Amino acid sequence: KLYQSSNDYRALVSLYRDYLKNKEDSTIRYKLAENYYLLGDSKSSSIYLAPLLQPSSGKLENEVYLLQIRNYIQLKQYDEAIKLADVQLKKDPKDGSIYNLRGIAYAQIGNLSQAYNDLMSARENFISDNVAINNLSMLNILNGEYGNAVNLLLPQYLNGQREPRMIYNLVFALVKSGDLDYAKDIITKERLNSSPDDLINALQKTERTAQTVKR
Repeated sequence: KLYQSSNDYRALVSLYRDYLKNKEDSTIRYKLAENYYLLGDSKSSSIYLAPLLQPSSGKLENEVYLLQIRNYIQLKQYDEAIKLADVQLKKDPKDGSIYNLRGIAYAQIGNLSQAYNDLMSARENFISDNVAINNLSMLNILNGEYGNAVNLLLPQYLNGQREPRMIYNLVFALVKSGDLDYAKDIITKERLNSSPDDLINALQKTERTAQTVKR
């Protein structure tokens, strides 16, 4: 619990590896793979997750496939992520989390129309509004539709949402849409940079980019 509360993923990896040396446990194996993913080591995560991807692996099956899709995305193997998502959606066509991840993969390969459809499906199937809205705003930014991104994100911000990536996307969209005063106000309030003007100047020169919540 201490390691989890402090996000000490390396310590958790060591703990779960030591456990599995002596006894196989599917839950512990999943946690080991999950913490490798959280460390950014999706190659190791995939290795330890592989035995759980078998159809007979049990009750963890859906979580296992979700994690493997995340691994593929982190490894930039977007086609593999889409293929695995397709398989899972045939089993459960109302799985919002799978739609969300497939939408992210489609966005990464430039298929923004399919990405939009998937992210809308994710929202319709009750994925977290915060996740869906941030990812939809990402697509607007990639399309250069900065005003639409602001319209999605600003109400979230005004309602008290302070997820860092959401704030980054909002500031970026504000700068690109020309609302520099509001962008500067948020940068100052959220202490994003000690020199708001320098950050705004840098963002003005930045090509279309966005940060997404990959959940």
